[in-house]
Amino acid sequence: MTAPVEIAPVTPADLEALAGFLASFPGLESRREFWQSRFRLWWQGNPAFTGSPAGWMLRRDGAIKGFLGNLPSLFQWHGGPKTVCSITSWMVLPEFREQSLSLLMEHMKAAEQTLLFDTTPTAEVATILESLGFQPLPWAGDIESFIAVDCRRVLAASAPGFLRGTGLPSLAAAGLAPLQALRLRPLQASGLLPAVKSSDVGDEFDEFWERTRGLYANTNVRTAQAVRWHGLGDGEIAKELFVCRREGRLAGYMVLKPRLRRGLKTWDCADFWEDPSAPGVLESLLAAVWDAARDRRLDLLTFPHFTARLGERLGRAGLFEHASGRRALFFGTPGLLADIQPEDSYFVGLQGDYGTAAS
Repeated sequence: MTAPVEIAPVTPADLEALAGFLASFPGLESRREFWQSRFRLWWQGNPAFTGSPAGWMLRRDGAIKGFLGNLPSLFQWHGGPKTVCSITSWMVLPEFREQSLSLLMEHMKAAEQTLLFDTTPTAEVATILESLGFQPLPWAGDIESFIAVDCRRVLAASAPGFLRGTGLPSLAAAGLAPLQALRLRPLQASGLLPAVKSSDVGDEFDEFWERTRGLYANTNVRTAQAVRWHGLGDGEIAKELFVCRREGRLAGYMVLKPRLRRGLKTWDCADFWEDPSAPGVLESLLAAVWDAARDRRLDLLTFPHFTARLGERLGRAGLFEHASGRRALFFGTPGLLADIQPEDSYFVGLQGDYGTAAS
């Protein structure tokens, strides 16, 4: 007689076996150490992980057959603190796929008093989530602005396959490079604020958050502890933090996440936060990031439109824009969702899998 499949919450005693299951998952084979690093980031080192379930497993005869992780994060909701949840690493063996929804139902039940995000759904998963009441995030993140650091490589990666072996991408790059340089003159102007790469998140971030937290009712918490965790706490994915100061005082920062997009070495903006009373913060940070990207010989910089207004500002700074293809969904009770309006909400690239995934 076949043993029944059971759903079990993840406990500390399960982590070694869970790392082995995820590392050997068919088609996605990876290092066990990578998943152990994820667990440290998601749970052991996460300031928001204070009693939330770590996730759920499908098991038969004690062997893991599927997993759905829960990544909590600190959020400011309606002006006050709240711990929100995110879906991560929904991985179920093919022969147990009919049980996948049972894992999701456990997650939705555990998150019924808060918000639940999925920021990296496939088209198939997005359809399932939307049928269950998940909604698109109230942001313009499906559009992103970009700087082609290496115009030739960017155009070659974007060209149809039959053109990639020809000289046309290089010819087009010869025209794009001066056009982009002309458009990006605001980032080469004098009078920009001091902006530098940083590896330190000190007390000034707490003061900065208290000074600026009222900009939006609903957004990620950005205390020093929170920024240190999501900006610099990842042992596998080395995000880059750039800070901007005015008269020695923190005026804004940007977190860049490394990605490999169509073979292009890319930094993608995961967070941008500023004091709007200090003009020029965005342009100063963009200029510093662009300089660093050239020094590091990157190919591409991408900046999602976290709000429509941010998209307009990126355009005025001279950046090109295109559709990102990104999907981001969230779920909550009608009462919770009623308080999430675009005009007083600011969602960035820190929720769920998108903020902590390797690609």
